[in-house]
This record gives sequence, C-alpha cells and structure tokens, in this order.
Amino acid sequence: MEQYIVEARGVLQSCIRRQSEFQYAYLGDMIQETAKTSERLTDKLRRLTLEIVVNPKEYEKYKEDLVLIHGIELEYKDEILRVSAPVLIPHRKDCYTDYLYKPLHTAFRNWCMQRAEEKLEIPTYTNCTICFVHVYDETLPLARVRDHDNYEEKHVQDIITNFFLRSDSGLYTNTCHVTRMGEEDRTLLYVMDSSKFPAWISDFGKETGIEKNHE
Repeated sequence: MEQYIVEARGVLQSCIRRQSEFQYAYLGDMIQETAKTSERLTDKLRRLTLEIVVNPKEYEKYKEDLVLIHGIELEYKDEILRVSAPVLIPHRKDCYTDYLYKPLHTAFRNWCMQRAEEKLEIPTYTNCTICFVHVYDETLPLARVRDHDNYEEKHVQDIITNFFLRSDSGLYTNTCHVTRMGEEDRTLLYVMDSSKFPAWISDFGKETGIEKNHE
C-alpha cells in the first residue's frame, strides 16, 4: 500500500510540474493511471479489512456500506429491472474491474434478500433483453466516448445472470448498448422480457432527461 501511495503522489507531482504542457489526451492517460493506482489501493484495503475484521456480521455490514458508498440503486417497476451505478463500465482491455463488479454483486444479493424478507417478487427472466445505457458527463470532451464494442460487459452480464436470468446464452438473452450525454458519468442497466423491449426503446429518454445529441 505504501508503494501505491508513493506512485500516486509521484503521478500527481508530475501533473503539477508539467500542467502547462499537457494536451487533453495525455492528461487523460495520466489521470487514468492515477485512478487505477487508487483502485488497487482500495482493493488491498478491502482485503486487509477482511483479514482484520474477524466478526462475520461486522464484515457483512462493511460490504453493505460499500453499496451505499458506490451509490448503486435497484428498482423494479412494470416488470422491468433498473440498475443505476455512478461509474462507467470498464474498457474490455482493463485488467482491474473489481471496483464495479464486487459492489454490484453485493447490491444484487442484498436487494434480493430484502425482497424475500418482505415477500416481494424477485424477477426471473427467461427470454430477456439487457440494455446497457452509458451516460457521459456532457461537460467533458467527447473524445472520452467509447465504441460500444470496447466495453467489458461480460462480467456485468454474468452477475445479472446469477441473480435474475435463466441463462445468458444467445438463445435466451439479447443485449443492447446505448450512449447518452448527461450531468455526470454513470451506467444504467435495464433488464426486461424481450417482448417489452421494442416499446421500451421507442419511449426511452422521455422521462430520464438524458439526450443523444451533443453539440
């Protein structure tokens, strides 16, 4: 952890010294490296917490707090499951992805347990469509927007499958990717029966306030 802290400080000092020489692309690369270093440090702290906190109940409470910290929200309405996460899905070539998938898994598990305790329906889909909505901060450069084939969707889809799907085989599950501009970076996931998808996609955006066009 000390090594990662030193590396993060080194990157920060380099940014400060050369700030006037940066172009956006280079600055973006440096910020991403700093963020990855921070995520690795966070992961090590989580593992340290697991080793130090021997009380299972306390550790479970810690994982529940992670969901709140990350701001992951689930909503089930009109037979459509909506998941909101305040981060973008990683690039498919990124080697570190736990910052999203671990909290997402915990959020799904806690949500299902709470629904079961309250005797509420937990959706299960056989023939379904998963729509990934990638929302980018409209105040930042458009160069950040990725091609849809550059997202690492598999791990997210695997987690959804574990809790809500019969199978993620192409025989049962379709996927759709949509990019929109908004007030901040986030990812929205919509899971629904495939029969509902045509009507849903035609109406999408009317109530969300996120737009396709960006000038």
